[in-house]
Amino acid sequence: MKDKCNREIKHIRFSITSKCNYNCIYCDQEGFIPKTSDLTVDEITKLCKILAEILNVTRIKFTGGEPLCREEIGQIIKNVSDLHLYKDISMTTNGLLLYEKAQELYNAGLNRINVSLGSLKPEVYKEIYGSDSLEKVLKGLKKAKEVGFNPIKLNFVLMKELNDDELDNMIDFCGKNGYVLQLIELHEVSDAIGRNGDFYKKHYFDVKPVIEQLESKAINTIIRGSMQNRKVFILPNSAVIETITPSHEFCMGCTKLRVGCDGNLFGCLYRSDLGKNIKEAIRNHHSLGKYEQIVKQVVDSREPYY
Repeated sequence: MKDKCNREIKHIRFSITSKCNYNCIYCDQEGFIPKTSDLTVDEITKLCKILAEILNVTRIKFTGGEPLCREEIGQIIKNVSDLHLYKDISMTTNGLLLYEKAQELYNAGLNRINVSLGSLKPEVYKEIYGSDSLEKVLKGLKKAKEVGFNPIKLNFVLMKELNDDELDNMIDFCGKNGYVLQLIELHEVSDAIGRNGDFYKKHYFDVKPVIEQLESKAINTIIRGSMQNRKVFILPNSAVIETITPSHEFCMGCTKLRVGCDGNLFGCLYRSDLGKNIKEAIRNHHSLGKYEQIVKQVVDSREPYY
């Protein structure tokens, strides 16, 4: 299914809970605030099946809040894996509970993980995430690698006066350990939770010069056309750096449909207000045609934000 800008929906980003055990200073709450209760495990499974059938997508990423705060996370992953409709099931996590959950998640059918890692300095990590738990997260990363997750991506939001002096160390860390570094430019806070302009002005770091430097050093550059035309650099030390910069080009390459934990379907991180809640339709066991109508309304509402 394509939107008005001829962008085909190719993957799903599904929040399964708004609960979180961190208090991140740049949290965007996945672009929305839930208005009703979370979908049940059965409703999540059913919706994943419906979306795969309507959109013919084979990739899904589970998020939160913090998805590992959802007690039934292992069952959710297993249920979706058992549908045999998704070839790529991934998750974004802060990693706090990864050491305890890694084996269960891998056994359930999770293919990949993204872990937020904004600093390798304990004091800076605590300032960014509000949690003095860097060592536990690093232990969880090691465990995830041991059980078989590959690739493991580390989300590094570059911020002035916080971690802008750590990029080289992060690149070395990823090169030595075989992790993929996702270098992310700080974006303005979503309309869904209100803008914090002072924070953005204080910590925004223009990553374009950094990208130019990486490109000059890279032994290979890849453009991920299926993922917002992101540039991926392979460096001489074998480090893999993927870059994410909000822009018009970024929006025009977006192929994502978002699902809130309460059943709200929306097409843009910044425009959850254009979404449609599908929970009632699921609970009333509507026909596939009804679901398709709702999904099409959401897809048609998508437009470039930048």
